[in-house]
Parts: sequence; C-alpha cells; structure tokens
Amino acid sequence: MSRAGTEENETEPRTSTSTSTSNYSPVEKLGDSPDWHPSTSTDPGLRFKDKESQSNCNFNCDCDCDCDCDCSHAAESKRDSNGLPLVPQPSQFKDDPLNWPTWLKWTVLIQVGFMAFLGIYTSALINPSLVLLSKAMNVDSKTAAYSTTTAIILGGVSPFILTPIANVYGRRPTTLFAISITMLGGVGSAVSPNFSALLGTRAMAGFGMGGMMSVGTACVNDMFFLHERGEKTGVYSIFVTNGAHVAALIGGFLGQAAGWQWDYGLGALSCALSLILAIFLFPETLFPRDASYLATRTHTRTYTQLLFDFRGNVLPTRSLHASDFLQTFHMLKCPSILFPFWYYTTAWTFCNVLPAITLATIYTSEYHLKPGPIGACLGIPLTIGSVLGEFFAGRASDFLIFRLALRNGGVRKPEYRLYLCTLSVFFMPAGLLIFGATVGKTSYIPPLLGLAIAVFGLQITTTTLYTYTTDAYPPLAPSSGTLFNASRGLSFIVGFFALPYAANVGYLGAWGTFCRCGGRQLGAGWWVDGLGGGVEGEVGIDREIKLFVPL
Repeated sequence: MSRAGTEENETEPRTSTSTSTSNYSPVEKLGDSPDWHPSTSTDPGLRFKDKESQSNCNFNCDCDCDCDCDCSHAAESKRDSNGLPLVPQPSQFKDDPLNWPTWLKWTVLIQVGFMAFLGIYTSALINPSLVLLSKAMNVDSKTAAYSTTTAIILGGVSPFILTPIANVYGRRPTTLFAISITMLGGVGSAVSPNFSALLGTRAMAGFGMGGMMSVGTACVNDMFFLHERGEKTGVYSIFVTNGAHVAALIGGFLGQAAGWQWDYGLGALSCALSLILAIFLFPETLFPRDASYLATRTHTRTYTQLLFDFRGNVLPTRSLHASDFLQTFHMLKCPSILFPFWYYTTAWTFCNVLPAITLATIYTSEYHLKPGPIGACLGIPLTIGSVLGEFFAGRASDFLIFRLALRNGGVRKPEYRLYLCTLSVFFMPAGLLIFGATVGKTSYIPPLLGLAIAVFGLQITTTTLYTYTTDAYPPLAPSSGTLFNASRGLSFIVGFFALPYAANVGYLGAWGTFCRCGGRQLGAGWWVDGLGGGVEGEVGIDREIKLFVPL
C-alpha cells in the first residue's frame, strides 16, 4: 500500500522550527464541551474552543492536535506535489484509509456512489409506470405517486438514526444493514396485493435507501485529502443525481413490457448485487484520528479484518450518546450550513423530484405517450444535463481552490468553491421557466431542453455544496451527508401540490412560481458566500441562529 494513498501525494518531510506555547492541545474535539461550536474556527478543519487557543495554533504549527487541518501532527508534515500541506495529515498505519492504494479508494468510491444511485434508482423505477400502477391498484395517478413519496420521506428520516450509529460502530455494518432492508422492501413491493401493503413496503425500502445514501460523503472524507475531494465528490454526486434519470430510462419500457411489479423487482435485484459486492469489496473506512490513541496504537488491521472484524472496527475513542442523534440539528444554527441546506432542498425539489413525479401524468395527457417513451423523455435529457454540469463542478472546483490558495499563502478555504454556485442559480430557474412556458404548447422536445438546463445547474449545486460542507466542517462530514438526505426527504411535499396547482393556474403559472422560488436563493447564496469567505471573510464567522427547538 502506498504511504499517502497516491503516488502524487508522496512528499518530503518538513522539519519544524516552531515551538508550542501551550501545554494543552489547542483544538477541542467535537463533543468534548457543550460550548463547542463550528463558528469558532477561522481555518478549514480547525475548531477552536476560544480565541486564546486559536492563537496557539496556526497554519504552519506543529501542535499535537486531533484535527483535520493544515498543520503537522508530529515533527514532520507531508505535502502534496504542489508543496502544500496534505489536509488531513495521514497517520503511519497502512489501514488508515488515507494511505490505501488508489485502486482500493476508487473501488470504495464507486461502490458508495452506486449505493447512493440505487437509493434513488429503486424508488424512481416505478415513476414512468405510475399510470399502470394506478390502474392495477384502482387509485388515481396522483395517489399512486404517494408510493414514491413514502419512500422519499423515510429516506430523509432514516439517516438521522443510522448516521450516528455509523459514526461509532462503523460505516460498513450500517451500510450492509441498509442495503438488506432496501432489497427486502423491494421484494415486498413487487408482491404487494393492495395499495396499503405497497405503501408499507415502500416505507421499509425507503428507510434502507436513506442509509445507503448517507454514507457516501463520510467515506469520501475518510479516504481523500482536501485537494482531491472536489473531483471525488463530483464522481459521487453524479451517481446521486442520475439515479432517477437512469431509472426513468429503464422503468418505463420494463413496466410496459413486463408489468409494474418488475419495476420494483429489478430494484431489489440491483440491491442484491450491491450487497454481494459490498460484502467482499467494501472495507471499513472509519479510522480513529485521536492523537493520544494513535501514539499508543501498535496493531494494523488486515484487509480481512477491515471486512469482517466488526467489533475490532468500532471506534475506540467514542461511544454512542443520545445527544449524537441531535448533532445534525445543531449544524443548522450556522448560516453557512443552513442556507446551503435550504438552497439544495429547493434545487433538488424543483429540478429533480418535480419532473420525476409529474412528467408521466403530464406527457400522458398532453402528448399521449406510453410509459416507455415517457421514461426516455425523462431520463435522456436529465442525464445529459447532469453529466455536462459536472464538467463545471468537481475538478473545476479543485482547480479553483488550488489557484486561490496560491494567492492566499497556501491556505485552502472551502468557501472558494462557492463561486461556482453562481452558475447554478441562473441555469436552474431558466430551465424551469422554459419547461413551464413550452409544455403543452410546442412539441415534446422544448420542455425536455428546459429540464436538461435545470439539471445542469443542479449538478453544479450538488457537487459544490457537498464538497463545501465537508471541507468547512470535517468533524461533521457524516452529519452534513445526513442534512443533504434530509433535503431530499423534504422534497416529497412537491408531490402533493404541483399538479393540482398547475391545473388551476396553468403550467406556465405553476412552473413560473417554482422558478421564482429557485431564483430567490440567488441573494441568499451570495450572502452565504460573504459570510463564509468572499473576498475578505473567514471560514466559520457565521453567528448562531436561535431555533425554536430545545437543543
């Protein structure tokens, strides 16, 4: 195994001439104090308990801290090929995911991406066949869409339960459990005798879907250095965004040819394949980085132990507490988390979920298309739009943060990535407006062009905000993934009002309203950029927002 994960990360040691002026570690770990708050940091990854502590640790320090920062944890600091310190600093142990060989990192990355893909894919396969499902279950198409809505709701709720467990007991066992639940829920849906039973099995599958989708950002954070995360998060988010799109391509023709039951059956078979791969190719990525623990650690786990020694993979420096299940809500007290969360919720709802649950009904009534062609109409433009959008997101954000870091004394600020969001806040509303203005008034192609433009912007948003939140608050990377899953879970509400609203005001009026909802995020997005970084800002200067909930 390579020392730093990839050949380009092999570095020369740096001998420090600085000395610490404090007898204690200047960085306080998350959970050590009730006064801890991410807004007390001014460097990405550093979370100081007070200003005095901050003064004892700077960009070039050699403190003995347990942090994800641009400082060394010993007398040496490893640097990347550009001479900048690796963030975080890898340990000397070969089972440290940062030190895994490139092929293993990519194997795990593709798997967690595929799991996230399946989370949406298994719930969306039925969407082009909702009309067939409604006839079979003797309900209208709007009610039939509740089967998808139910899975979305549970997919948004389950990460709040599963993520804290995964943070202590490991990503692997939690993920294997989630895949199994999703697979069983899919089998149950395929054999459901009535609509009530179908909703129950969709709820079961949805609970597992949330677990499958919540592990990705945490694994990326576990395995890759900060300067690599934009590209790697982009790869992951491509899977996330396109789950529904590929499902639409397949689900329509499959439902038309073999019946709606196979839309659920294929999802279950896909999960079975993912489960088999994960059993043998998804080692545990959770690794303890507590400095005092690593100083006394002598044992390096083998690959087999990373797979099957569940007890040995439990995080030895932490235990599960009831407060861990509220940790995600604490993040919403920061504007630099709250506004990206709300922005992504709006973007995902109107650019991805809205067409997924409305296009079958609209294109059946307006263009008299069958499920197969409807699936193609939904899947092709959305897939093209998201792939093109990624060219302006993942690797581009890594390049942007590198160039701006060179201008800023080598400091990589997560907020540099937010500049790319400016593109998304123009493309998403424009795409929605094009769809509303053309559907039912032109051929079926111009509305699809609008969908492609909207998803182009959504892909930029997804990659940029995923990477920003994990870079800005590394100790909370799993919780940020939970928040994004909650964003997708909240999107279920659009299924209750989109089509009835369009029936009253017309497609242009309805989609014009959705366009304005997305456009109003532009000002909020710029404000967050100013709070978090901008030209003169610093990471984490945001003030707490008092919530009307006891935390």
